[in-house]
Amino acid sequence: MKEKELRLALVLFGGVSLAIYQHGINREVLNLARASKAYHDTDSLAAKQAATHVFARARDRTGRGAGDETDALSAEVYFDLLKRLGRVVDLRVLVDVVSGSSAGAVNGIALARALAHDLSLETLTTLWLEEADMQRLIAPEARAKAWNKWYFRPLLRPMLSWLRREGMLPATADHEMAERVLSFVRSRWFNPPLDGTRLSAVLLDGLLAMEEMPGGAPRSLLPSGTQLSLAVTVTDYHGIDRTIFTHDPPMLREREHRHVLQFSCEHRKSGVIESDFGLDNAPSLAFAARASASYPGAFPPARMAEMDALLAARGMAWPTRERFLERNFGHYREQGMNPEELVLLDGSVLDNKPIMAAARHIRLHRAFREVDRRLIFIDPHADPQYGRETEREAGAGAVPGWFETLRGALSDLPRQQPVHSELAEISRYNRQIRRLKATIAETRPQVEALVEQATAGALGGHYTLDELRHWRLTSTNLLATSTLVYNAWWRALVLEALDFVAGLLRKLCGYSQESPAARWLQLVVEEWAACNGVLCTEYRIPDEVYGNADMPRFARMVIRFGIEYKRRRINFVLHELNALYQYLPLDTFCATDPGTLDEVKAEIHECLDGLAIYDGSDFIDEVTATAARALLHPGAPDAGELVDGVVQDFVLQHGQTLGALIERLGDECGIAESNANMDAALASPRVQRIDASCRRRLLTAYLGYFYWDVILRPALGALALGTGPLEEVLIDRISPEDATTLAAVGRGQAVLFGTSFGNFGGFLSRKARENDYLWGRLHAADRLIDIVAGALPGNGGLGEGELRAFKKRAFEAILAEETLRLQGVPELIARVTAAVAAL
Repeated sequence: MKEKELRLALVLFGGVSLAIYQHGINREVLNLARASKAYHDTDSLAAKQAATHVFARARDRTGRGAGDETDALSAEVYFDLLKRLGRVVDLRVLVDVVSGSSAGAVNGIALARALAHDLSLETLTTLWLEEADMQRLIAPEARAKAWNKWYFRPLLRPMLSWLRREGMLPATADHEMAERVLSFVRSRWFNPPLDGTRLSAVLLDGLLAMEEMPGGAPRSLLPSGTQLSLAVTVTDYHGIDRTIFTHDPPMLREREHRHVLQFSCEHRKSGVIESDFGLDNAPSLAFAARASASYPGAFPPARMAEMDALLAARGMAWPTRERFLERNFGHYREQGMNPEELVLLDGSVLDNKPIMAAARHIRLHRAFREVDRRLIFIDPHADPQYGRETEREAGAGAVPGWFETLRGALSDLPRQQPVHSELAEISRYNRQIRRLKATIAETRPQVEALVEQATAGALGGHYTLDELRHWRLTSTNLLATSTLVYNAWWRALVLEALDFVAGLLRKLCGYSQESPAARWLQLVVEEWAACNGVLCTEYRIPDEVYGNADMPRFARMVIRFGIEYKRRRINFVLHELNALYQYLPLDTFCATDPGTLDEVKAEIHECLDGLAIYDGSDFIDEVTATAARALLHPGAPDAGELVDGVVQDFVLQHGQTLGALIERLGDECGIAESNANMDAALASPRVQRIDASCRRRLLTAYLGYFYWDVILRPALGALALGTGPLEEVLIDRISPEDATTLAAVGRGQAVLFGTSFGNFGGFLSRKARENDYLWGRLHAADRLIDIVAGALPGNGGLGEGELRAFKKRAFEAILAEETLRLQGVPELIARVTAAVAAL
């Protein structure tokens, strides 16, 4: 049975009270992930398809049982969908990337925590429906007294009519909504009316309540061997200096205000879960949510002191505080800035739709099987009725009024700027990935012929570890006669290794990235290499080499420090290994047991994972680090001193000491051992058990990667792909416009109430919140079923009628769960129930 992974990267836009709609969507995303985990709890394909293999709603750590939301009813529908598709392809679904801004950041943080530790979002549903109320959010000192702005009371109805004409309220406003609007406009002006400390408390309480009884065995919805990345956008009011090297003037300084907070969870194959989403990190997560949701003018900016004071008042510790600051604000400290003094604003000010933040993480994540990679962005504003009433009243193309123009220029237009550029960039990326894959396929026969020549046709039979090492070290020589290509490629690899050396020395010396000192250090390393035969004009590997010590100096530099090349080569081997699964188990091309390929892949993944240590500098001994600082700190010039001759003079005086330091770094790095580990993995008995045709393809990818790297490296660099996998990123959207199965229910009116009152509409009434939350779940179920089925050719054999039947079951499950809870929208529930019954 063919196996496949559907990997979802979720992007949640900013939208203030539209957070409630997003929360409804998150409930279904979590249910889908939980259903996938339950379906794959057994390894046997026969057991997965057995009639007894059903979705079991287990009790959670709080002791709640089947009568509660522990595992929602719609998860059973997703489970059955995966089981039905499993007749064709064994499909695993997981969310491994989440990015969010403002309201989307709040929801992204909660979803990531639930995914990382298999937690419920039920408590947050209660929080959104009950606590996201304008009356509760207004700061006590900002509330209107009996006679404050009393003149607004008789003007309430005309004001509501004006707000409706301005497109800031739905067609009708009920009593609760009218009272909330009145409270808001009568509250404090010229200072943020909403309570930042209360927001921090509510966010912290919500995250803590997700796990009421900590303890027990670690749990996660992430399969072992995978990781989850979360990116949260914030805006630094004061900003941080960025250095840009130009022609004239030679250097510029700018202030960067855009900032992204990073969190991650890794579920190792050993079962260990290394997570930023545990209870100990709840204050960090709550602070990130508070900062990203600090809507300018409504909430005060976020500062560390606010969270510190809240925790102190409760007698709570923040054990991960220093780790959070170092990971997300370490570069501030490099410039002598104190992260605790930062003033952080809403992330949507500069990055309301963080698609590229998600794309950067996608390119770093690896899949264990053939992967269908989706980037799903949630856009609540893609409502076909949103704003149309205003258009009809004002007239298409009419000149907007003063207030409407001002609001649009300062808020609406920047936040709702289309994501055309980001999506066009991903489309360009996908097009280039398709071309690269076609290039690999077209050049494979030539590369195979070259490798066969270099190995004298020995890959189909038995070979030793020493032979494999010799073939790897000399595999580039067949291209040596094409000196124009060969020498240029070798020089590029050497410079790549020198970049790693310069970066490592920069970290040891504590220089900030792109600073004048870092620039000087890069030039010093390259000058030293040019003076010591590392950067050459001609490159050649002797034919008779069997060990690293026999290699020329330039090649030893790549062997000892060329980590990017090693990662690219290992990822390429994994790419070719993944391709072999499509031939299993019946195709005569590769009559190999899939379990054997699994074992080989696991060992290769270990080789790749072992390189992660080199992303930092902690592996360097403190004595060596002290020697680096002693040599390079005094020599670093100030910003105005980086002139011709400075670099050459330093290398002339200290070149021998620098060379000894680099040799010492090479000894401590141990990067060269990664080659030995890969050699051992590919010369192991399990690899030699692989069918000869499959084994030849696998070894050609390893020994012949040099030839493919000549072709691929420039394109990979242009795509900013670096060492990531060669995967397309398909784009899907969840919005009111895309979920069409129940479109007739909301026809002729805006579906979501949260889009009104400048996106604060959901805070004006319980009815508005219940409306948006229910539609969030329904729209998500509609779209997720399409996305899961669409991961297989021809929807996995599901016809339109069968697909509609799964959607009907999901809608019915959601209504069964929510009808008793949602007492404020009986008309909506009745209309949806009737529409579902008619499917």
